[in-house]
Amino acid sequence: MPGHPSDQLDYTLTQPPDGRKATTLVIYLHGFASDQCGEKVVYLRDCFNGIGCAFLAFDHRGHGRSSGTMKELTISRNLEDLAAMLHAFGRDYSKTILVGSSMGGQTAAWSAARRPDLVAGAVLIAPGFRFIERRMEELGPKGLAQLRKEGQMTYKNEWVETTVGPALFDDAGQYTVDQLLPVYRTPTLIIHGTEDDSVPFEDSVVFTKLTKARPLELLLIAGGDHRLTEWKETLFSAAQEFLRRQQLLD
Repeated sequence: MPGHPSDQLDYTLTQPPDGRKATTLVIYLHGFASDQCGEKVVYLRDCFNGIGCAFLAFDHRGHGRSSGTMKELTISRNLEDLAAMLHAFGRDYSKTILVGSSMGGQTAAWSAARRPDLVAGAVLIAPGFRFIERRMEELGPKGLAQLRKEGQMTYKNEWVETTVGPALFDDAGQYTVDQLLPVYRTPTLIIHGTEDDSVPFEDSVVFTKLTKARPLELLLIAGGDHRLTEWKETLFSAAQEFLRRQQLLD
């Protein structure tokens, strides 16, 4: 899965350690050029398993141990990957919660907007609502033309260095935050660090003001960076409290 016979998604599905049957599935969506094995993912997996939830983490195509390359990365492809996971596992549980970090937050939000029947709630960690839009603005028309001519470009920040293709930018026009806002209704907790150098926390503030999703809560972590790994205990505590208030956890 999800489409071509050669497509493969590497995933890990874990259950509560005491053998009880989980009724809630938490699906974790990693960020750009990341994977399912990060410190934050493992911590959240153990915590959610510990309170009786099933926990599913997977590598998007082009990441980790899944097939594909980063040059072929698009938001559409990410949504296809998540749709395959929801189809394969979501209907085995009474509720599905999406937890997405950065690019994964964008993927989670769009999937929840499109399939509210399958997604009961979302926790978005530094969601990259405008991540690709900002990169396009930085490149400008000349930079985008050069990218299409060369067929690839190197993207680098303090954590990753990878190669992406023009499809990422050509595809992104159908997933702008302005298109998401009118259709997003999922009960959501957004968590963002105030010292995020990759995705400005102001993007989450604006989204919170403009979206009609309810209930919706925004937690800003003073001094928090983009990954928020050092605040992973706070991430789980806030997520658990929010989801319990919305009766999305048993």
